[in-house]
Amino acid sequence: MGQLHLLSSTVTTLAVPSPSLLATVARGGNNPAPAVPLVALGTQNGTIEVVDVLANAVSVSFAVHSSTVRGLRWLGNSRLVSFSYNQVSDKSGGFNNKLIITCLRSGLNRPFRVLQKPERAAIRALRASSSGRYLLIMFRDAPVEVWAMTKNPIMLRSLALPFTVLEWTLPAAPRPSQNASKQSPTSKEGTAAESSDETSESFAFALVNGALGVFEVHGRRIRDFRPKWPSSSFASSDGLVTAMAYRLPHVVMGDRSGNIRWWDVITGLSSSFSTHREGIRRIKFSPVVHGDRSRGRIAVLFYDNTFSIFDLDSADPLANALLHPQSPGTLVLELDWLSTRTRKDEPLVLCIAGADSSFRLVEVNTDTKINSASRLLTTKERFRPMPLCLPILFPTAHALALRMILQLGVKPSWFECNNSDKLGSNSFKEGPATFGDLRSYMIETTLPPIGDSVVAELLLKVLEPYRKDGCILDDGRASLYSAIVNKGTCARFAFAAAIFGDFQEALFWLQLPQALQHSLDKSTSRSSEKGFESSVRGDSEQTSTLNRIASSERSAARNVANNTASCGQLSTMAFKQEQLWFNANERIPWHDKLDSEDALQKRIHELVSLGNLEAAVSLLLSTPPEGTNFYPNALRAVVLSSAVSRSLHELAVKVVAANMVRTDKSLSGTHLLCAVGKYQEACSQLQDAGCWIDAATLAATHLHGSDYARGTAEVGWFCSSW
Repeated sequence: MGQLHLLSSTVTTLAVPSPSLLATVARGGNNPAPAVPLVALGTQNGTIEVVDVLANAVSVSFAVHSSTVRGLRWLGNSRLVSFSYNQVSDKSGGFNNKLIITCLRSGLNRPFRVLQKPERAAIRALRASSSGRYLLIMFRDAPVEVWAMTKNPIMLRSLALPFTVLEWTLPAAPRPSQNASKQSPTSKEGTAAESSDETSESFAFALVNGALGVFEVHGRRIRDFRPKWPSSSFASSDGLVTAMAYRLPHVVMGDRSGNIRWWDVITGLSSSFSTHREGIRRIKFSPVVHGDRSRGRIAVLFYDNTFSIFDLDSADPLANALLHPQSPGTLVLELDWLSTRTRKDEPLVLCIAGADSSFRLVEVNTDTKINSASRLLTTKERFRPMPLCLPILFPTAHALALRMILQLGVKPSWFECNNSDKLGSNSFKEGPATFGDLRSYMIETTLPPIGDSVVAELLLKVLEPYRKDGCILDDGRASLYSAIVNKGTCARFAFAAAIFGDFQEALFWLQLPQALQHSLDKSTSRSSEKGFESSVRGDSEQTSTLNRIASSERSAARNVANNTASCGQLSTMAFKQEQLWFNANERIPWHDKLDSEDALQKRIHELVSLGNLEAAVSLLLSTPPEGTNFYPNALRAVVLSSAVSRSLHELAVKVVAANMVRTDKSLSGTHLLCAVGKYQEACSQLQDAGCWIDAATLAATHLHGSDYARGTAEVGWFCSSW
């Protein structure tokens, strides 16, 4: 019923709020905190994405950690606690554990349990009570810490026991209103146990040796709950307990051998069965409301990243199980039930974080007595009544299949929805049911077929469920596709790219016909200029080949070019020199007002690309001699000016040499002047620098016979004698 792929990074963990009646609203008071339709996702890049499941969109994103979020839990319905760690690489070793509380209302991140030195053990998991008042921090090979999550969190104590799993009790299942005389002794005993201390919370655990237990936390005291133990035959000897779920009075456990056991802590009754699967990683109780026929429905996540749903209240849980429903081929990393269900006729909703970095909402209907009309009414009230036609949200394989179908060309009648029971069917035309060969929906083309025609039929069969639901394309996009489907391959490729958000690729396909036409024009003109018959024959063959390729695209290219070549980004993709010059001359003045060094280099690059070397040399010579890029720019100015004219080359050398004198680099400037034959200017610079003997030597060598050379020689002789 929902799927979200637009996440910033790979999902590593998932958390769903399930506040109990003990959790109060963040602004104070005695009102209980309601369940909110929010799901928190921890990602690999350290962010926490909070998803609004009613809108199926990310409502807010928090940059919390600098590394992977390894654990995430809700504290009530307005705060999140998360952790990450990194291993220290120095000789001492250890781990830097980072715990942060995030407030959804203020957006503030507050770290707690901040230590100055690395720890010996890394954090393994977090377990928060449903009220959000207590937190268990589990370490690898270290005692478990119990914290009171007040405004300033306080550690109550540490528990040095070899725990394998720990789970807090979920909010108690509401009981139907019955007379006390009609209640069974078991229900009376359970009610008394639950109401004995309404402010205490308990958690169940399993040890390495298979022992089970329940502790109760009241204020700052931790005491044994003293449950009624199951029979000794219940203890598991063939595998460690790897998963647990706890809701008074039932504790459900799963081990690494695939066995599921449950135990009533009030009566001591217990039972078990084998799933005949791999080890169990997670067990989650489904939320219950008044009138539910079953209170023992659980979702089980296995180590092979698949899941199943069992009903422990049924006579044969394994026979009535739902094995990986509605998600074939999906690897599940984490799952949990959404706790916003308020009536028994509302379907259960399972939140799934997939290995493909997707977030999914799966509707689970296990009650066959509820007809489709009532389910449809509930869905209309709680969710968007129109189908979400976004192919980019499809699973990757299905999205690629749709993209290929759009590129090959499919008849517009394929988009017509034929199921009048689906939501939003009024906006789709009803078409005939599809039976037999689906290849009749593919358009006919004069181009040779690509690959086997059976592939197209396989792709259409994969997309048939989406087509029946009317979730391929909406009316607007379907009408656009029907308008361009027969206008050439490039138009279809451009449409498919635009539908999936690849706008640069769409621009490429829109300009490809013009590029082919430009190549044809160039080859034709080249062949006409050459007089050799062999060259003419070779170019004619190339021209005929390109003509065959582009024959079906020319009419579409002319229509597209006339409408779109003068607007938008298409105008920047030109092939003729006149168009290139016009676009570049229009683009370069945009950067004139930018005075940064990067902007200057980009302007120089554009001018050189355009062939305006004089303007590029002028910009390069404007670099101040104190700048860090003076010498690279001076070198480029001298080289580029030599490609324009001798006069510009000499002018550039003079400017560079003069700037070098300003920075006490007169000798370097003199060498440049000598290289272009400006010996008198070189002598003047040497004299200005006080190098009279060098100036006299240079003048006598290159300016002999002139009055300037005789005067310079006399001054140089006088300086050498002095």
